[in-house]
Amino acid sequence: MEARLDTAPGTAPFQHRRKADLVHDFLREQIVNGAFAPGQRLTLAELSQQCGLSHMPVREALVRLQREGLIDGEPHKGMRVAQLSLKDARELFAIRTELEGLAAGAACASGDTALVADLERFNDAFSAAFTASDYSAMGTANRSFHRRILQSAGSAQLNRVLEDIWTASLRYRLGYKLIPGRAQCTIEEHARLIAAIRAGDPALARAAARDHVDRAGSELAAVLAGATETPWPANG
Repeated sequence: MEARLDTAPGTAPFQHRRKADLVHDFLREQIVNGAFAPGQRLTLAELSQQCGLSHMPVREALVRLQREGLIDGEPHKGMRVAQLSLKDARELFAIRTELEGLAAGAACASGDTALVADLERFNDAFSAAFTASDYSAMGTANRSFHRRILQSAGSAQLNRVLEDIWTASLRYRLGYKLIPGRAQCTIEEHARLIAAIRAGDPALARAAARDHVDRAGSELAAVLAGATETPWPANG
């Protein structure tokens, strides 16, 4: 585990945040970007040393991560990164397919003149991060892309539901690492969605968004189905 939490003074905007919050965000990112593999054992001593902090904020962060379903506690054995669930992945991506299609159709019909340029910028950022093999930056650019569509859709109810689903889907961002060609396909699928929005065709935008999410979910499900036959290698 090479990444390290920087808590030095002056590292804005983090200096006024609680240490436990910093550790939580740091460890969650390590889990969702695949730096901590499914099944990997996590020890309080090792994580505290890595973060350069006492046990207390790290323990608090681990409790939060367990509540979020990102890690599993083992009596007398410590904690491990939660395994990925094929059933959960299928359910989450099925819901996302429908909701993100709705969001794209509404965004296309919204008359948001800045939308296309913003989406192109986020897709370019994703592409650059992919070239650099920066999975954290890829995740950030992808979230920005989809959240910009949701913002343009202008639905408070859709926003609330989709944000919850996206939070539950964080673990499955590992697809960029696990699935050969998925990141490149994401760039191309984003481009097709942008083209549909540029053309002002809400039905086409909805279809493009649905196709994008459905493809990603189907490919990830295939990988996870294989992992149930060949257990995921666990570190530690």
